[in-house]
Amino acid sequence: MKYDHLPPGLVPIFLRRSAAAAFWGVSESTFDRMVEEGHAPRPIRFGKIVLWHRPSLVSAAARMSGAKPDETALFSGLERVNEWDSVLK
Repeated sequence: MKYDHLPPGLVPIFLRRSAAAAFWGVSESTFDRMVEEGHAPRPIRFGKIVLWHRPSLVSAAARMSGAKPDETALFSGLERVNEWDSVLK
């Protein structure tokens, strides 16, 4: 799935399986196993479309590592202010 239509730096809120696995840095088969074992969140289904909620993936990864999820990291890429915006204007 291409995300070329999004502005640079904006990450989609929902990810397809291949993107969710890549987001976690694992193969799709490993990601499937992590979902089955309960380490990764289960997908959300919209009819035939299967998607993973990106903030849920971030939270689950933080829990696995023992770190406290940073709420700002959950929504990184959403309306984030870039310090270079003021310089480049």
